[in-house]
Amino acid sequence: MNCLKRSLLFLVFSVNVVQASLDASAVCSQANMSVEFGECWSLVNLYNITDGDNWFDNSNWGTANVDSWYGVTAVGIPPANVWFLNLSSNNLNGIIPNNLGELSQLIILNLSDNDLYSYIPPEFGNLSELEILVLGDNHLDGQVPNSLANLSKLEVLQLQNNQLTGTIMNTVTGMGALTDLWVDNNKFIEAIPESIGLLQSLEYFSAMNVGFYGRIPTGITSLEKLEHLFLNNNELTGKMPGCMGQMAALKQIDLSHNQLSGRLPESMGELSEFNFITLNHNDFFGPIPDSWGQMTLLQGFYLNNNRLTGMVPLGFGDMSLMNQFYLSGNDMTGGVIPDDILSWYQQIPNKDISPQGFTDEIFYADFDGVCSL
Repeated sequence: MNCLKRSLLFLVFSVNVVQASLDASAVCSQANMSVEFGECWSLVNLYNITDGDNWFDNSNWGTANVDSWYGVTAVGIPPANVWFLNLSSNNLNGIIPNNLGELSQLIILNLSDNDLYSYIPPEFGNLSELEILVLGDNHLDGQVPNSLANLSKLEVLQLQNNQLTGTIMNTVTGMGALTDLWVDNNKFIEAIPESIGLLQSLEYFSAMNVGFYGRIPTGITSLEKLEHLFLNNNELTGKMPGCMGQMAALKQIDLSHNQLSGRLPESMGELSEFNFITLNHNDFFGPIPDSWGQMTLLQGFYLNNNRLTGMVPLGFGDMSLMNQFYLSGNDMTGGVIPDDILSWYQQIPNKDISPQGFTDEIFYADFDGVCSL
C-alpha cells in the first residue's frame, strides 16, 4: 500500500474516532457482553459511522445486552450471534461499514429508508445465512458487488430508489431461493438475460426505470411462480414472448412506456388469475385477441397509446370486476365497444376509449409462433 493510501485511510479512521460516540473497546469488552467481541465491534462501528447519536431510536446501544439494542436481535446462549438487524427509517447517515460482513449468522439485514451513501460492501457476500437484504430508499451508488451471487439462501433483495450503476441481473440469476427482487429507479444499463429463467422461486420482480434495454427473453416465461412483473419505463424493444400464457401464476404486469411492438400474445388469455395489465405507451398493433376475453378477473386494463385496431372482444362483457379501462390513442375502428357489451362498458367507473387515430395499414404480416420473439 503506498503512502498516499495509508494517509487517506489514517485520515478516515481518525475522523471516525473523533466522531465516535461509543468506545468499541470499552463496550465490547464488558464482562457480561452477550455477543462475541467481533460482532459487537461491527455493530458499534455501524453506530459510530452512521451518526448513531442522532438516530431516531438508539435505545440501549452500548449496554452489555446486545439483544436489547434497538433494531438488534441476538440468538443463542452467550456469546450469542446477531440474527436480525433492522434499522429501517432510523436516520442513519453515512456509509455502510465493510465489517458488517462479519455478522456471519445474520438472517435479516434491513437498512432501508435512511441516508446511507457510497457502495454496497462486497463483504456482504460472506453473509451465507442471509435470507432478506433490504437497502432500498438510500443514496447508494457504484455497482452491485458480484459477491452477492454467493447468497444462496437469499429470498428477498430490495435495492430500489438508489443510484446504483452497471449491471445486476447476471449477479442475481444464480440465487435459486430468491422470491422478491426490487431494483426500481437505479441506473443499470443491461439487457435482461435468458438466464432469468433460473430464478424458479421468483414471485415478485420490479425493475421500473432502471435502464433495461433489448428484448424480453423467452426465459422469463419459465418462471411458473411469478405473480407480479413490473418493467415499465425502460428501453425494451421487440415483441412480447408468444408463450406468456404458460406463466400460470401471473396476476399483474406493467410493461408500459417502453418500445415494444408486434401483436399481443394470444396465449395470455389462458391466465385465469390475471387482474391487472398495463401495456400503454408502446407500439403494439393489430386487434386485441379474442382469447383475452377469458381473463374474467381483470380489474385494470391500460392499453392506451399504441396502434391497436379492431374492436373490443365480446368476452370482455363478462369482466364484472373491471374498474379501470383505457384504450385511447389507438387506431381502433367503429365504436370500439360492440353494441352487445356497451352496457358493460358504461358501468366501468374509470375509462377512456377516445380519441382514436386512423391507420393506413390494413394488414400486418406479423404472426407469432407459440413461443417466438
